[in-house]
Amino acid sequence: MAKFLFVTDLDHTLVGDDLALEKLNQWLSEQRQNYGTVIAYTTGRSLPLYQQLIAQKELLEPDILMLAVGTEIYYPGSDTPDSEWTAKISPGWDREKVVEIAKRFPCFVFQPPLEQTSFKVSYYTSLDGLAVTIPPLKSMAKNQGLAVQTLDCYGGGFLDILPESANKASAAIYVQQRLGFTDEQTIICGDSSNDLSMFENMLCPAIIVGNAQKEVLAWHEKAPLGKRYLAKNHFASGILEGLEYFGFYRG
Repeated sequence: MAKFLFVTDLDHTLVGDDLALEKLNQWLSEQRQNYGTVIAYTTGRSLPLYQQLIAQKELLEPDILMLAVGTEIYYPGSDTPDSEWTAKISPGWDREKVVEIAKRFPCFVFQPPLEQTSFKVSYYTSLDGLAVTIPPLKSMAKNQGLAVQTLDCYGGGFLDILPESANKASAAIYVQQRLGFTDEQTIICGDSSNDLSMFENMLCPAIIVGNAQKEVLAWHEKAPLGKRYLAKNHFASGILEGLEYFGFYRG
């Protein structure tokens, strides 16, 4: 078994089945120790919210931590994000201007402070609200010289506004290239709409866990065939199933 880059979402992907998580953790730990496998977490959580999760769940210490939907990248022993990545995603981003523009739309309700980061502005909203507001919001942002993207999660109930060049896919590709892993040496795992950027834009094997959101399942049904596997099992058990399918794991 050669080393590989293991990239996984946390909530409802890696986390959700404690027994399966323990089994996967043991295997990943052995792969890291014996072959140099790199473990990378990618999540919409901010650093404080990630710290809350690891206080509740038995997670392995990652080699790479991609937080706030890929807008922050951390390495072990540091609370400071990767400055090179920060510089790459900064052009066209002004958080204060984004917040001012979003104030014009009453259907956007600011999420709590722990959900907010320097490069992610997060709101509660509705699917109907998104359909009406996203086009003018993007137009206003462009008129002010901003380059942003919008990401609706969980069926339109949540909205993240990010720099145009930052999401889970771009962060994972940056890490992949920085560490010298090929697509054949990389595997990605996810369940939700903020994982779609990875499924859509990365050419490596991809595992969609069986409990994936309906938006992801709908995309999977319509998208061209690729190196992806829709697991029958949920959470970490689905990851193990996918790893076995792609030949990384032998149960």
